[in-house]
Amino acid sequence: MQALIVDAGNTRVKCAAWEGDGQLPVLSAKGGSELAPPVPLRELVELSHPSGPGGNDGFRESFRELVRKSGSPRVVMISVIPGIVDLLAGEPDLEVVDHTRDLPFTHDIADISQVGPDRLCNMAAAAFSGLKSALVVDAGTATTFDLLLDGVFRGGMIAPGMALAARRIGEVAARLNPVPFRSASWDVGRDTGAAMAAGAWHAGLGGVHAVVSGLKARYGEVPVVVTGGLGLHLDIPGSYHDPHWTLRGGVILSNTPGFLSN
Repeated sequence: MQALIVDAGNTRVKCAAWEGDGQLPVLSAKGGSELAPPVPLRELVELSHPSGPGGNDGFRESFRELVRKSGSPRVVMISVIPGIVDLLAGEPDLEVVDHTRDLPFTHDIADISQVGPDRLCNMAAAAFSGLKSALVVDAGTATTFDLLLDGVFRGGMIAPGMALAARRIGEVAARLNPVPFRSASWDVGRDTGAAMAAGAWHAGLGGVHAVVSGLKARYGEVPVVVTGGLGLHLDIPGSYHDPHWTLRGGVILSNTPGFLSN
């Protein structure tokens, strides 16, 4: 294993192994076109999140155990939570991806240091896969839309995640309880819970589709890459789905010697 890639988000910590070689995966879009994204990865495990029952100690323990079982490779950390990086301070061979890395794209961002490393990884994977322009939709705790246009990272949009919205309305609104984000028919709900579940599903998916359509209307037709834990629910015509897109970008931004020049 060349490196262990860790993507620590707000609710999940995903890990994958980069072997340094192998056949590139091919993504198929609706309509028959194909895209060979960079960096072949082997999915490993999901670690205990610091916000979970095990807390910080459970996270550190599961992290160290995975590193030990993997042969103590170098670790590339992508984290939107600074506190998670702090928890691993002092761990050997830990590389943290951020805006200071060599970026395989230019940008028109007011302050690139304020852009989350997951979004930078998504743009890096798009640029390195040969896409001059792309819209990357990352559907997780938040849903982000980031635009690469003619090799320039122009910016993006950030919205509440589909499942987060479903949960929060139940937490803050009177007489409502949180509902799971799950598939629902177009039948109206005959009780409050069913109505909330159907509304969360259709408004969530419809909202993402509306943003994609609006951005295409504004900036022109561009390839759409969908990633994130909820990305599998997004049936955007002509899009490429890759749950490991952010992890692949992490390898690129880890400044592996000679990697960006390949």
